[in-house]
Amino acid sequence: MILRLLRHWLILVLGLFLITEIKPLGISSDSSKDLFWAAVVLIIANTIIKPILILFTLPLVLLTLGLFLLIINAVILYWIPYFVPGFHVHGFISAFFGALVLSLITGLFSGYERRTSVRRMNVAPPAPRSDKVIDI
Repeated sequence: MILRLLRHWLILVLGLFLITEIKPLGISSDSSKDLFWAAVVLIIANTIIKPILILFTLPLVLLTLGLFLLIINAVILYWIPYFVPGFHVHGFISAFFGALVLSLITGLFSGYERRTSVRRMNVAPPAPRSDKVIDI
């Protein structure tokens, strides 16, 4: 479980780094340390605040067939600079497109993680063969 959390955190750090490298988005950070802390804040916000926001906006989420979740992700990304001063989001439109790109990046890497994981199965050895076969 700790490894999964660490992997998710590293994927978020990579995603945040990539969206800060896309200059037209208007999202930047002062140092790599700020990206690490922004990823921590993002994990905490997605764990605690996002379910509450989804619950309050459930009719809108259902009415838009889940597209309103992008707005919720943008709101969370827009709030991160209040907790991490070295992380900058220059407007809600920047937060919206940043959340869209971040969702695509984390979905891509999380999907790759799921595809590469191997599940172990308990397979019983084959039953011993019996020469007494009755054919009908």
